[in-house]
Formats: sequence, C-alpha cells, structure tokens
Amino acid sequence: MDQKRKRHTNDKTLILVLVSILGILAAALCVIGVVIGIGFMKLKDDKPEEPVKKAAAESIKIEEPEVQPEPEPVLETVPQKIDFQGLWAINPDAYAFIEIPGTQVNYPVMQSSTQEEDYYLNVTFEGVAALPGSIYSRMVNAKDFTDPITVIYGHDMLDGSYFGDLKNYIDRGFFDTYRDMYIYTPERQLEYKIIAEVVHDDTLISATHDLKVPDSVPAFIQELQGIPEPQNQFAEDMTVTPEDRLVTLSTCIGDRPNNRRLIVAKLVNEKQIVSQPAENAADPAAADPAADPAGTPENAGTPEAPPA
Repeated sequence: MDQKRKRHTNDKTLILVLVSILGILAAALCVIGVVIGIGFMKLKDDKPEEPVKKAAAESIKIEEPEVQPEPEPVLETVPQKIDFQGLWAINPDAYAFIEIPGTQVNYPVMQSSTQEEDYYLNVTFEGVAALPGSIYSRMVNAKDFTDPITVIYGHDMLDGSYFGDLKNYIDRGFFDTYRDMYIYTPERQLEYKIIAEVVHDDTLISATHDLKVPDSVPAFIQELQGIPEPQNQFAEDMTVTPEDRLVTLSTCIGDRPNNRRLIVAKLVNEKQIVSQPAENAADPAAADPAADPAGTPENAGTPEAPPA
C-alpha cells in the first residue's frame, strides 16, 4: 500500500517536471521565433534596391531651364534721308544730322576727335574758323546717342538760324506745337519728343552730372524742375526713368551772358535706315543754310563757357 502511494507521488512529480520542461521549451521557441523575425525584417530593410529600380531613379534628373537671352528688337526700316557720303566729302567730322520740323534747326552735327573739346564752337562745317561755328557735341559723348544724356551745342543767331529758334520755346503755344525732333546717323533714325525748355546757369552739364550713368537722367530732370524761372516750360506728359535717353540742346542767351537755354528731348522711337537713299535725300550743299560767316550771333560764348 505504501509502495503504491509512493509510486503515485513519483508519477505526479515526473509529470510536473515534464510540464515545466515543455513550458520552458515553448517559451524558448517563442523567443527564438521573435529574434529570427526581427533579423529577417532587418535583412529585408538593408537589402539594396533592385538594379532596375535604382537605374530608373538615377535616370530621373531635374534639369534647370535654360535662360534664353532676350531677342534684339526688330526695328522698323526707313529710307535714307541724309546723304552722309556727301557730308563726309566736305567734312568727315560730321557724324549725325539734327532736324526740328517747324524751326530752322536742320544741320549736321560735328565732333572733333583730334582737336580740343569745343573746336567747332567757332569753326564752321566747311572747316572755316569763323562764326557762326557749327552744331556740335563734346568728346565726352558717344556718337551713337546711346549715352543717357547727350548734349549738343550751337550758337543763338539773331536771324533764327542754328539754335536761334530755340528762344521761341518760351512761348507755350510754340512749345506744344513743335515738340518733334529727329536725329539721323548713318544707321539710325532717332525720334525724340521735346519735354522741357529751361534757363540754366553757364555750368557745363557734364561738370555736375555723369552723362554716362542712367541714374543721371532723373537727377538731371529733377534739378531742372527746381529752377525758379518764369520762362521755363515743361511738358504736361513729361516722365523720365533711368532707362530713358535724353538729348539736350544748349545755346547762349543774348541778354543773359551768365545763363544758357536748354531744350531737353526724350527718345521715343528708333528706326533702322536702309542703305539706298531716298529720292528727297538732303543735299549736303544745302544742309548748312546759315553757314555764312557774316551771320550775327546774339552771344558768341567762350571755350570756357560754350553755348550750353
């Protein structure tokens, strides 16, 4: 009886031991499974991309768009009006021609590259050292009128020739009527609109404003508008920016030797001149109708203070 009871107790103990061992084995298998699963997932994450997918990704490149330069504006063409070959036969220093319809301003524009700045103050288009001199610019200005401010000088003649008619711009009716101005070069017809008539002192404009700097344009106009002078006239539609190009006609005033009259015009259009001359091309012999040295200036000016 005691042996049966003892065997029964041993069987229970064995069963408990086996159950414990099985529990431990099951737990160990779970842990091993989790570790294997984590390792598999990590291996999958570290697996390199397939060559096809990688090649496809590399083939997709973001390219910056090319900045195309702005095309040059296509200019309207016009027939040649001025016979520059004829002008050059008389004087090769003629580089442009100026015209203000309705006035006597209709002359070649001179600039000397070998003489002093104001050589043509008292030298005619024909090269004669005498009054009334010529219409001219100083060497500080380019000859293609690309400078922000170009200054052209000429005498104020009593008969209205050369820049003698500019005094009429003190009349508002005259100012509003004759605002168109044209400058011709061998390649271009430049159309300007007159925007101001100002009585200025005899200081050279190039001494107070850099004629090559675009910002000089609004600064120059602002200076002119600040001059308290009853004769001064300004266009009602006058607006200027640093991108504008101005031409200023400068002449003396007969009864005011310390002052100069300025006519300021703004470039509004530009056309290309075709090579063949027009039927009414200007006759160089008539291009300078007031070239008679007997003409009488109101104020001859001096090299130190040219008709500015």
